Amino acid sequence: MTAGTEPKSGIRWGIAGPALAFIALVAIYTVYWFSVTGEIRKQVEEFSAKSQHGLVTGWGEFSMRGYPYRIEAAFMQPAASAPDAPEAWEWRSERASVSLLPYNLRHAVLTLGREHLIRYREPLGRGFSQNEIRATAEKAQASYVDLKDMPFGRLAIDINELDAQHIRGASNTSERAKLTRFQLHTRPATTDQDELIPAAYDFALRAEGVTVESEHRVPVLGNDMSHLLMQARLRDVPDTRHVSAIELLDAWRDTGGTLAISDLIVKWGPLDLTANGELSLDRKNRPEGRLNARVTDFKSLVEAMTAEGLVKEDEARIALAGLILVSQFQGNRSDEVQVPIIMEKGRLYLGPLAVARLSPLY
Repeated sequence: MTAGTEPKSGIRWGIAGPALAFIALVAIYTVYWFSVTGEIRKQVEEFSAKSQHGLVTGWGEFSMRGYPYRIEAAFMQPAASAPDAPEAWEWRSERASVSLLPYNLRHAVLTLGREHLIRYREPLGRGFSQNEIRATAEKAQASYVDLKDMPFGRLAIDINELDAQHIRGASNTSERAKLTRFQLHTRPATTDQDELIPAAYDFALRAEGVTVESEHRVPVLGNDMSHLLMQARLRDVPDTRHVSAIELLDAWRDTGGTLAISDLIVKWGPLDLTANGELSLDRKNRPEGRLNARVTDFKSLVEAMTAEGLVKEDEARIALAGLILVSQFQGNRSDEVQVPIIMEKGRLYLGPLAVARLSPLY
């Protein structure tokens, strides 16, 4: 055998080099994954032990999983409550999980189980009603993205095929609501130059296929709403941390908070409406403000209100004629009417017609 044909010996670095580099990367990533999951577990357990901001949390089982593609905190029988809040609310479910991508810990996705139980205390004059909501959902997810240099991140909620029964303890009555889909998106409000607007949040809301089963029919509109879409801005939101909707709304009302609605679309029974305007809460926690609305087939809506005795026939006829005339002068379609919706001193006005009393929201 000549010198040129002798077999080569030693390590083939062309193959071994990349393989060793890959093994090293896997080892580094594994150490990183277990380090991050360990820190997340520690923070979750510390948060639960401290019951921060009046929020009490717990679970039956808690585990970290998802290696290698994701980091997931999985909870069995999760529970949360605020026993010191005015509502003294409590939530329980069968399972829940929070997932993060290892390379982007600023984005979390919450996935909830199918069944949910909510108990809360409703203020009623001099006493309280212990109420309960039992709900199922085919899909219930929330996505939260932490935004740099912002007081709050970008939140999106998506719920499909919700079926909820509301049981009122004081009256021993129940209502049932079904909803095909609910979506909510919110984030801190910014200018066109992406500058933060203090104490303001933009949100978009969409609800489809809402049906209410109750002993009482909703006057005029009925118990089936086709869809509701809203784009709005909450202004003067107080810079406080509340686990109580009542405390948050009280603080928002006291700071002069307003809800500026840029687009509202509602199709509910005979009501086919688009509107914009501004609302707030009065001292009795009733909505007040004004919406500038455009109503399609306003005649059918007024006829339904007249048939149910909400307005007098002669008043409705005069108001309808006047609104149609004004709308025609404004160049609107023959079946459309522009009408102000005014909420003032506990009364709801549709143009010149007083159509309902407004009860406190809480």
